[in-house]
Amino acid sequence: MLKKLLKRNTYRSIRRKLFPYKRLPDEFYDALYVSINGAPLFIPENTYCVDLAIRNLPTDDPVVEIGSFTGMSTCMLSHFLELHQRRNILFNVDKWEFEEKEKQYYSRVLKVTPETMKHYIRESFIRNLQLCCGSHLPATIELFSDDFFECWNTRSSLVDLWGRTVMPGGPISFAYLDGNHQYAFVKRDFDNVSKWLVKDGFIFFDDSDPAIKSGVRDFVQEGSWKKEYELVIKNPNYLLRKIR
Repeated sequence: MLKKLLKRNTYRSIRRKLFPYKRLPDEFYDALYVSINGAPLFIPENTYCVDLAIRNLPTDDPVVEIGSFTGMSTCMLSHFLELHQRRNILFNVDKWEFEEKEKQYYSRVLKVTPETMKHYIRESFIRNLQLCCGSHLPATIELFSDDFFECWNTRSSLVDLWGRTVMPGGPISFAYLDGNHQYAFVKRDFDNVSKWLVKDGFIFFDDSDPAIKSGVRDFVQEGSWKKEYELVIKNPNYLLRKIR
């Protein structure tokens, strides 16, 4: 018995070192992962964080996603809102304009123009959302995040990607940030969300993993958010909760 116990504890110790982060088994995620393009960008550990935030949303105020790419994260947000029977409206924002280094990468590797790549990614988003969230499409806004928050601040009506008139504005319960990864843009997205985020609301920073060199990582490690927020989990991306 002692040998078995030691063996089991050794296995658990090794497993914790090799796989230190929490994952949430989810069949919907598994199905998307093998079905839609762009799925690997939403790492499996993100499911745990998104589920945790949505299960504990403090209000029915909107959920906002900045940066959608081909829609994997949008589908997962929509999935967990439906799974937990939440009534929060989901707004997602993307203009599908790439950073200069991304344009150069696609041109060099795939031999395609930025316009061709933008069209492909945007059409992929539309197909993926219609396939996986056709009965409960989010309010998809094709703007840069700064322009979107101008509309949010002034409560200006918008026509979403699906042709519906929507009214942004007011408190936000959860924000999933995956927009421009340069530090200045990350900070602006954070400030724009924080202005409207309710107490006990959540902010998730995709690609804030300390192992990834980006402005997202630099912002979260800088720690200026600690006056108003607590770290819920680093998995390896950061999930924060507003505490004041």
